[in-house]
Amino acid sequence: MFGPKNDINDPDAPKGTLSMSITDAPIDAADVSAAFVTFTEIKIDGQTFTGFQGPKTVNLLALQNGNSLNLGSMDVAAGTYSNLELVISSATDEAGNAPGCYIQKTDGTKQALELSGNGTAEISLKPKDFTISENGSTEIIMDFDLRKAIKMNNNKAAFVSRGQLNSAVRAHNKAMTGEITGTIQNYNDNLGGAVVYAYKQGEFNENAEINANGNSEVKYAKAVTSAKVGANGNFTLAFLPEGNYEIHCDMPEENGQGIGLNTLLGLESTVDLSNVGVNAGAQTNLSLTVDLDGLINL
Repeated sequence: MFGPKNDINDPDAPKGTLSMSITDAPIDAADVSAAFVTFTEIKIDGQTFTGFQGPKTVNLLALQNGNSLNLGSMDVAAGTYSNLELVISSATDEAGNAPGCYIQKTDGTKQALELSGNGTAEISLKPKDFTISENGSTEIIMDFDLRKAIKMNNNKAAFVSRGQLNSAVRAHNKAMTGEITGTIQNYNDNLGGAVVYAYKQGEFNENAEINANGNSEVKYAKAVTSAKVGANGNFTLAFLPEGNYEIHCDMPEENGQGIGLNTLLGLESTVDLSNVGVNAGAQTNLSLTVDLDGLINL
């Protein structure tokens, strides 16, 4: 068996600072006000990242639209790393109380998030540009997409399968990402709960994406990220790798199944929304309007 490419704790190696942060994309359930997940460990190429002091229970729904939470930092050996493992536990939270992962409804009730197996899962990630420079600083941002990670069936909440969890979380060198911000100019109360999705250019298939996908019943499964539109019409699609994206919008019902028309909300802009460029360290701004024609009860 081969050992790790680099020993993060090598006492003789030159050092750089590595920080870990986490953010979230929204969940498709209007009656969920908070989603708490307990993280117990972070590993780098199989080695414990001691800059993170777990267990730590985080309300991921508080980390949307570009908000993130720092999970710790430490000096590690300079070099290139390959793998990042994020370990979660549904047994107990950071205070030792059960459950470790749960959602909180808008009516104040608490509902456990079930996790198959022994109640722990190790989410395997492969961030690009995972390089620590001597005397430099690197921040890895992990986007825990609750919309892809949690399934709601028969009034029960559970994590998707372990394999699907790996697809529900992405990790990037933050310095190599940018963001898309936008304002829907004619946004109003009738459009409450609208969600904007960012896809890599050419990867959006309308028929496949507007319907629930697989056992997890996830809609818009191939979206890189998504963002709920605020009451003022603003949204932020954050921590996107450099590249070209296409932008789409839907208005989920209270049950999270979409507007029921098997169609998307029509977005209009002076910018080609099928070819929106994102550069590292930069912000792309969009001014949009929604075509309200044909929507029910508007």
